[in-house]
Amino acid sequence: MFNRSVEEFNKSHIDNALNVPYMFITEEGRVKNPDFLTQVAAISEKEDHLVVGCNSGGRSFRACVDLLNAGYKHVTNMGGGYSAWVDSGLASDKPPEELKTACKFRP
Repeated sequence: MFNRSVEEFNKSHIDNALNVPYMFITEEGRVKNPDFLTQVAAISEKEDHLVVGCNSGGRSFRACVDLLNAGYKHVTNMGGGYSAWVDSGLASDKPPEELKTACKFRP
């Protein structure tokens, strides 16, 4: 499961991933999705094994905390996020700049 912004997810993502944004990009900056837990509950059970990822690992870490606090049992943060997946050569044969979204933590 991903919790990338819609824009990031549309740019690229892991095959068969489901996206529930943890935050939205607005004119005021990023704001937390108030329906995050409800949207996750609509596509998964609390006993499911969830791997949560974002662009670099920060939002997914916070999403994991929220999921664990909500009673999800098997939650894992995708360390380094999708950018680390791309850097490891696991994402695609396309150049990284076509797949990654730059952020302040990773180029």
